[in-house]
Amino acid sequence: MTMSKVTNDPVADRLDVIIRLLLDRERKQDKEITIGEQLVMLESAGLRSRDAAKILGLDVGQLTSYRRSAGKKQ
Repeated sequence: MTMSKVTNDPVADRLDVIIRLLLDRERKQDKEITIGEQLVMLESAGLRSRDAAKILGLDVGQLTSYRRSAGKKQ
């Protein structure tokens, strides 16, 4: 069974929450990091855009603008 076929997996849901909490903590400690940069980090770690958006609490339609803002900052 692959992760893409699993819907409502309680383990995946809890991992998403843990990742979200760690990312929120990182943003509080490092005021320079943006949601767009975190999105890029999650995607570069192998997460699909849809999964990264879910973890960050974003709508999939917002991803392009966040990626663009992360690219401009660098």
